[in-house]
Amino acid sequence: MNIDELREKMKNVPFGNSVFQNTYFTAGKETPERRYRHCILQISGILSSLEECKFRRRRLEIDIEEINEKLKSDTINKFDKMRLEVDLEEKQLGLENELKLIDDTMIEFVTYEKELSSIPDFTREEFENSELKYWKTRLIDDFRREFVSTGSVSSATIQSLEDVGIFILRDKDTKELIFQEHDLKKIE
Repeated sequence: MNIDELREKMKNVPFGNSVFQNTYFTAGKETPERRYRHCILQISGILSSLEECKFRRRRLEIDIEEINEKLKSDTINKFDKMRLEVDLEEKQLGLENELKLIDDTMIEFVTYEKELSSIPDFTREEFENSELKYWKTRLIDDFRREFVSTGSVSSATIQSLEDVGIFILRDKDTKELIFQEHDLKKIE
């Protein structure tokens, strides 16, 4: 198999997360507000990455043009010419790699954009108001996972539960654990 065939194969495999992975295994599934936030954060990162790519590509294109101009010179010695030819190959490869990165990034962008369009917009206040529910659910799930996997629960998880107003009690007769909720003071 030659290099061009391998490069063609690489185009068909994501170098970042797969669409499936982004849909089913990334953060933000817990509440619509959290999913909204997650999509916005990912899109923000993607846009920054695309801007960086744009500048790298422009520099590479300038470098390639400059090297081609230098290679046309009659005064260039044999070794400088050989070095410039290596530099040219390296810059062209860098340009190809940027194109792969852009393709993968655009697929991720479309995935998050589609997800975002299926979620209502939330204000910061709405997001903040949903946080208590999110953290209670997440910490209770953490508690269960720790308990099932290790037979115990870390003091940090217990402290976090108490921080959101959930206290763990043990029924003295049945020995079952009971999650007792207490109201938290409102954050202004």
